[in-house]
Amino acid sequence: MLNVRNYFVFIVIALIFYPLAVVAQDNLSRKKNRPVTKQEIQKTLDKDEKQTKQQIFTIIPQEINLGTITADESSKGIFTFKSISSDVVDWSTDGPSGWKRLENRKLSGTLRNDFSFIQVGVRLLPRETEDKQKSTSTYVEMKIESGSENLICRKEFQVGTHKATMDINSSDGQRTIIVTFTIRYIQENPLINLNPLRLDMGNVLQGKTVSKKIILSNSGNEMLTWSVAIKKHAKEDFPDDFHQGKYISFVNEEVRGSGVYNVPANLKEKIELMGQWKESNGYPTGAEGENFIKVNFSGTGIVLYLATYQEDEVNMAMSIDKSPVDNVNLLEDLEKSKGELLIAEDLADGPHVFTIASKNSCLVFEGVKILGGNTVYFPEGSIRIVPNSGATTRQTNYITVSFNAGQTDPGYYVDDIVFDTNSGEALVEVFVEVLPETVSKIVDIYRYYNGTDYMFTADPQAEAKRLIQNRYVKEGIAFRLFKPEVPGTVSFYRWYNPQKKSHFYHYDSNGGGKDLRGYVFEGTMGNIATSKLTNTRELYRWYNLKTGHYFYSTDLQGGKIDKKIYKFDGIAGYVK
Repeated sequence: MLNVRNYFVFIVIALIFYPLAVVAQDNLSRKKNRPVTKQEIQKTLDKDEKQTKQQIFTIIPQEINLGTITADESSKGIFTFKSISSDVVDWSTDGPSGWKRLENRKLSGTLRNDFSFIQVGVRLLPRETEDKQKSTSTYVEMKIESGSENLICRKEFQVGTHKATMDINSSDGQRTIIVTFTIRYIQENPLINLNPLRLDMGNVLQGKTVSKKIILSNSGNEMLTWSVAIKKHAKEDFPDDFHQGKYISFVNEEVRGSGVYNVPANLKEKIELMGQWKESNGYPTGAEGENFIKVNFSGTGIVLYLATYQEDEVNMAMSIDKSPVDNVNLLEDLEKSKGELLIAEDLADGPHVFTIASKNSCLVFEGVKILGGNTVYFPEGSIRIVPNSGATTRQTNYITVSFNAGQTDPGYYVDDIVFDTNSGEALVEVFVEVLPETVSKIVDIYRYYNGTDYMFTADPQAEAKRLIQNRYVKEGIAFRLFKPEVPGTVSFYRWYNPQKKSHFYHYDSNGGGKDLRGYVFEGTMGNIATSKLTNTRELYRWYNLKTGHYFYSTDLQGGKIDKKIYKFDGIAGYVK
């Protein structure tokens, strides 16, 4: 009886599951036999392409600054190579571009889902005794080590800061790394170093005073004694052709040391950047890839100044008004021209556009000189230099140069600051443009930040006590408002909430719909345009959802603010 019952159960199970198996097999057969669609093929290709594009070989960091090297001080740094593939990745390098290898071979290695590193060291090679005082150049040796293997390369350099680019070729493509170093050769005789060699005082109104600094140091072992004065001229003297023109420095003191370059606020109407730019001592230098600088100027010509100009680093194209500039002769001897390049002259006197395209280049761009217009020497007694003399061995001296426009006529001014030392003479060119007092119809607005609140002010000196007490840190000029007499503009007001410790800004005296309970009215900072005027930019507003604080910027991306916390809150108005 038990066997019959088991047999019956087996039949029931078979009747239940057999039809299901037939249906499943039929569905599988249909899937195998139906044609594959174009969309499915494309999805597979897209997936494969996405996986292919992923880099399996990476190098960290991409750039190392080895600092200062002297005759008795070398420096080393490490680049880490990493592979995330189970396949073997081969890599090799010929060393830094433009350097001479001691042996005609490459440094190479392999990786498989692992990491390794190369160590890069630089040192100065000893010079012959009789050559020590004859030349400011010296040979640098770079030693690149990987495991027990090494590659040694050499090249001659001048005293100063330099960048060396090194291509790493791999089965996953080419990577480029950069090594930066500064040469300070120790010599017995004193040797003066000045930075900058061209001092841009900017634009100053009649009756106003502007101040800038010159950094002075000594490269020698013996004490350097120096004194400084403005070169004296007869009344009938005029600057020669070499001194003619208005110099514009690209330096941005606000970003010095940050690693990323941004155009200073006073140059945003003249200079545009495209791509990713790094900073070197406050000046723009190209990052990996293609980067552009566009300079809008009005004049009859333009001169470009490079802060570094090693010939193996040059990889750029230039144009004036979309017409290419012939680079061959221009870049033939950068060492001889000391990075001073006459790009164009004898142009029609009017507006022009100078464009620089820099690709994977380590060039550092110092500034430009705009040719055209009359340039005269500074009025006697208008420049004050403090201190005007000193002595130094290893200390760095900071010299303040102040120009008082007083009743100086509007126009371009130039002169030489002469440094007399116990080892010779050195010069710093100084430039300024004096504007008539009636020209200025804008107000500089400075941004300060204390970790939670952004405070904008037109008069930091008047609010110095408050800024210090609340630990605000200056972030530079954020934008420019208009003077009250400018047509098409209205007052831009400021409020402060002492409970929230937060500022709010609006052109509506009632806050434009903002609930102002708890806010204290603090007056106006200047005028803002409520519709777009010529040469104005949008001033965007963001709101911090967590703290209730506000942020304002002319940058649509909001700069450094955290987009997860700050919500875009529209356009606050139009500014310069």
